[in-house]
Amino acid sequence: MPDSHRTTIPRSLRVAEEVQRILGEVFLTRVRVLSAGMLTVTHVDITRDLRIAKVYLSFLNPSAPKEEVLGELLRRRKEIRYHMGNELRAKYVPELRFYLDESVEYSSRIQAIIENLHRDGTDAEQ
Repeated sequence: MPDSHRTTIPRSLRVAEEVQRILGEVFLTRVRVLSAGMLTVTHVDITRDLRIAKVYLSFLNPSAPKEEVLGELLRRRKEIRYHMGNELRAKYVPELRFYLDESVEYSSRIQAIIENLHRDGTDAEQ
C-alpha cells in the first residue's frame, strides 16, 4: 500500500525539506562558520529536476559582515555538499546556492517598531 503522504507532496518539496534538515545538522555538527555564530537554514527551494538548491540562511551574530559569511560558505561549498551527499538519499546531490534570509531581520525591525509605538502610546496616555 503506497504512503499517501508521499504521493500528495511533490518530490521536489520532499527533497527540499530533507536538504533543509540535513544542512541544519551539517552546520550544527560538521561545518562551523564561526563568524556567523549560530547558522540556521530557514528555507530551501529546489528546482524541479533536483539539481540546484537555493538555501536561505539566517545567523545570530549581527556584527558579522554578511558578505564575509556568504564568502566563507561559498569557499566551503564542496565540503558542505560532500557532507550533505553522505546523508541525502537521492540520485544527484544538488548544487548549493546560498542566500541570506532577510525576513528574520525584517520581522525583528517590524517588532521593534510596534513595541516603540505601543510604548509611545502608553507614555502619551499617562
